Amino acid sequence: MARIARRDNVSAIRPGLQIPPQREEDITCSIYARLAASYMENAYQLAQTEPNSKDHQTALHMARIAEQLPRNNLRVIVTPTTPREEWFAEAWRKVRIAQAACDLIESQHNLALHLDRFDEGGRAKLLSAERSEKREALDLAILDALRTPVTRKGDIARKQAMVGKREWATKYRPEWQTIIDEELARFPARSPRKQGGR
Repeated sequence: MARIARRDNVSAIRPGLQIPPQREEDITCSIYARLAASYMENAYQLAQTEPNSKDHQTALHMARIAEQLPRNNLRVIVTPTTPREEWFAEAWRKVRIAQAACDLIESQHNLALHLDRFDEGGRAKLLSAERSEKREALDLAILDALRTPVTRKGDIARKQAMVGKREWATKYRPEWQTIIDEELARFPARSPRKQGGR
């Protein structure tokens, strides 16, 4: 059985996925969350035995640490057991729209760089943030499309085209290539044609 990579209290949801290193603020947040949970449990126990006592009020006060913790914006993606063809078609079209928006801002940025060479203007710098946003939007659209189940094997080829050639994706986008490979493995292999006769 393949071991799942583990870093502190974070584990990969799929074997082979890389876990990004935890930042200092993530570790601090985790410590405060555990403290708040501990105080909340203590406050609950004291509410049963010594309600409104000094210890109970202190535990309630300390449990309010949880209110100061940041809330993560998690993207929840549910994979149904019976996918429909139109789901991937829609996701694929969203990728094409995001790609077109990305191509447009790239062209505008290149033009701005060209013009800035003549008059030393700051047009390209103004477009840099928007360019980064469009690239991130494209990455999210591709990731959503990759996670959308397909009904035809040909759609996996479309997914591969979104990510790039397999060799490149394996090196630079291994998480994305793993998603494609796992979905491809779920499709049954073609049975060889029978020799002679029908």
